[in-house]
Amino acid sequence: MKPRECWPVLAKKADEGVDAAQELLVLARKKLEQLMVSRDKIIEMMHEYKLKSFEIQSRLHCMTETTNYRHFINQLQVLLQQANFQVGHAQAEVNNAKNDLMQAQLKKMKMQALVEQDLKAVQNFTRRLEQKQMDALGVTLYNLKAE
Repeated sequence: MKPRECWPVLAKKADEGVDAAQELLVLARKKLEQLMVSRDKIIEMMHEYKLKSFEIQSRLHCMTETTNYRHFINQLQVLLQQANFQVGHAQAEVNNAKNDLMQAQLKKMKMQALVEQDLKAVQNFTRRLEQKQMDALGVTLYNLKAE
């Protein structure tokens, strides 16, 4: 009896599934990181423009200048809301990728267990077969001696 050839193939496919899930998780994390950096830049710009706006208000200025700063800050706030939405979406993608990776790892472990189980079954069968052959040889030798 030989080990079945299907289990190692399925174990290899499960291993490839784990690798693919890891790659997707890495990509999702990179995307999340990039979006968070973009969001942080927007926050930094808002802070800078608010400081400039306060600075302008403390000195002599024209109304259009103040209005322009406020308008730009409002646009940055809209961008910040969009960035927060994108970060939330990217975080959900990371969580999904983590779940997919865990499922792929579980499948890989199951396939490895099946490979090991099949190998043990083959070893047990071989051991029992050898034991039967040894017993038969022992009986034959005993019968030969007895004659």
